[in-house]
Amino acid sequence: MSVIFKPEQEEHLFAPFGPTMGYYRMHEELVDQLNSKMSDRLGDYSDHLVGKVSQELAFDDEIIEIAQKGLGQFVGRYQAYSEYRNNLGGKQLDTKNNNYALQVVSGWFVRQFENEYNPLHIHTGSRLSCVGYLKLPEGIEDEWEEDYKDHHPANGHIQFASGTAAGYTCTNFIVKPQVGDFYVFPSQLFHCVYPFYTKGERRSFSMNMNFLEVPKEKSVDK
Repeated sequence: MSVIFKPEQEEHLFAPFGPTMGYYRMHEELVDQLNSKMSDRLGDYSDHLVGKVSQELAFDDEIIEIAQKGLGQFVGRYQAYSEYRNNLGGKQLDTKNNNYALQVVSGWFVRQFENEYNPLHIHTGSRLSCVGYLKLPEGIEDEWEEDYKDHHPANGHIQFASGTAAGYTCTNFIVKPQVGDFYVFPSQLFHCVYPFYTKGERRSFSMNMNFLEVPKEKSVDK
């Protein structure tokens, strides 16, 4: 059923179309925890992904639990905001009658080094995806300072794209990675990561997730 807009004020500026994105600044403790759990002993996840990068290492159950604990409440707030925005204020999470939980379908570390990149892609098998930044090459700010002199800087940045270019419409969104930054977005939102040329590791992680709603008389399967 389509949402019917009923203006309730004389002037109203709004953006009813397009996907919702969320940003969260991770606590330093969470960044340290995740970095400490990254190991070559983790399973290779690269066969499931498109990245042209050195390593993509699968999360184990312990890492998933750390991520759920550290990020679950924020993803819940993102879900609540999205429900409100996408229904023009007509729907909110019903915490009185339902339980909510973050289900992590899969998660992995991405170890990207100079000249490597991640082609344009979407994620499948879940409703939500995300990216969080854990490490950057020493000296990459010098590369970025030079790149920002160009008319379209992109080195080592992630770019999201949606829709068709038209007047009064934004179709792409570029993020400069910073350690501790975390972004959540719909899993079918196109995105890519550009190469950089500074020696060292650009380390991030991604997860495919679902936000579950279950009536309180039933149990929530995490």
